[in-house]
Amino acid sequence: MVKKLRYYLERLLSALRVRPFVAGMEISDAALRFVYSDGKQWHLSGVRLAPGVMEGGKIKKYDEFVASVRSLKLQAFGEHEAKKRVSVIASLSSVNIYSQVFSLPVIEGENLEKAIQLNIQMVSPINVAEAYSGWQTIGKDQKSLRLEILSAFIDRATVDEISQALVEAGFLAVALEPRALALSRVFKEAESGFDAAKSYIVMNLDNSGLDFLVIRSGQFYFEYFNPWRDIMDEKGEIPTAAFQAAVIRSFHQVLNFYGQHWPEPVSEVVLAATGLRDEVKKIVSENFSLPVRDMELRTQSTGPEWFVALGCGIRGLISRGKDKGMSLLAVGAEDEFRQEQVINFARFWRLLMPTVLGILFITFIVSDLFLVRIETSLKSHESNAGAAEVQQNRALQKQAQDFNELVGLVAGAESAMVPKSAMWEKFKMVMNAHGIIPSRFLLPLTGAQITFTGTGPRSEQVVAFKNELESSGLFRGIDLPITAIQQGPDGASFSMRFRYVP
Repeated sequence: MVKKLRYYLERLLSALRVRPFVAGMEISDAALRFVYSDGKQWHLSGVRLAPGVMEGGKIKKYDEFVASVRSLKLQAFGEHEAKKRVSVIASLSSVNIYSQVFSLPVIEGENLEKAIQLNIQMVSPINVAEAYSGWQTIGKDQKSLRLEILSAFIDRATVDEISQALVEAGFLAVALEPRALALSRVFKEAESGFDAAKSYIVMNLDNSGLDFLVIRSGQFYFEYFNPWRDIMDEKGEIPTAAFQAAVIRSFHQVLNFYGQHWPEPVSEVVLAATGLRDEVKKIVSENFSLPVRDMELRTQSTGPEWFVALGCGIRGLISRGKDKGMSLLAVGAEDEFRQEQVINFARFWRLLMPTVLGILFITFIVSDLFLVRIETSLKSHESNAGAAEVQQNRALQKQAQDFNELVGLVAGAESAMVPKSAMWEKFKMVMNAHGIIPSRFLLPLTGAQITFTGTGPRSEQVVAFKNELESSGLFRGIDLPITAIQQGPDGASFSMRFRYVP
């Protein structure tokens, strides 16, 4: 019963544009995998990439990559629904994403943000100007009063190219995260034997390579990735002895790292493998005194090759305001997503309001006709009624007259409604002409002042933006003090008030 109520609530929120639809996607050199939930089950779609389209997580054949992403979308939604742009949480499985955990004293607000950014710049293995970085809090040590922060870094050019390709294919990346985070999320949220009080080593074998994750208290702390190309011989093959040696060597390195950083023992090894499952279990059992078991999901049976995309899809179910996970996208991509949601919400209600008002108006007309008939019937019987009945009939007539006046007021209110779309189109045109990026737009229901907050390239363009609004004749009483324009490294931020005159 609870699941049914949750399903219908999700459908209602999606229809009203209150909760946006966000799916999950894994992008690797070998394949594209896409998952989304309809509230009852997960829907899976996949497309294999031709050899050479992507290498090392970088696009080598751009047009073929875009065509493959479009094919994936068509497979997932069909020809009609594929025309709509779909928001996704994406993970790049074949890209080398560097991650590191560091700790800070427990501080709050802007000081915490500044301290984290300073540490990120210090530990970044890539030039800050050439990288995107992200972070999230993974733990808090109550004894030492220190926060544990997970940071990650990725090449900026790689992300920008893939983001642009997704947009051309009809997708919008809401967030980009390391595959290790997606895998650890599946393990924490959907794995049947997970215990938050234990520590695990999760081994993942897929087309990319051999991946080791350290999971403590349900959080991802460390990743060691060994790609297949580092194990292959000169013929491009992986001999059995080389595979066995790579597993043992990598496992030793992970255990040594774990022992140097954390006192509690590893409880067990959890294996997510698309192949060689029995071989890996045998190698680990014979060389290490740790129990090994397969990763199995509680609900829908899904193969290990879908775990990364599924982890992204699970994150997509979280409302954007509550999602505190890291993202390795440019800030502008997140702003574009928010702007698109505002536009979709406004477009939906712009279509819904006339329909609702039309239904109300028809209801009032029918009610009015019904009351007129009652009034006529009462008049025909008034001459034969007693004094008390006459008084009652007159009271009913008065109520009918009052109701008719109310209908007139509603009809007048409907005709007096001022369409906002023309104002918004003019305002957006002037805003785009001067390179203004909106931060907040408060539109009151009455004729009160509109509040707008944004950022321009320079203060001169902000002033020019204000002047053009005044000269349009649609916006009056624009209040933009010079002191309200603050020039910073990211542009000139400002706040202004004005009235709309249709």
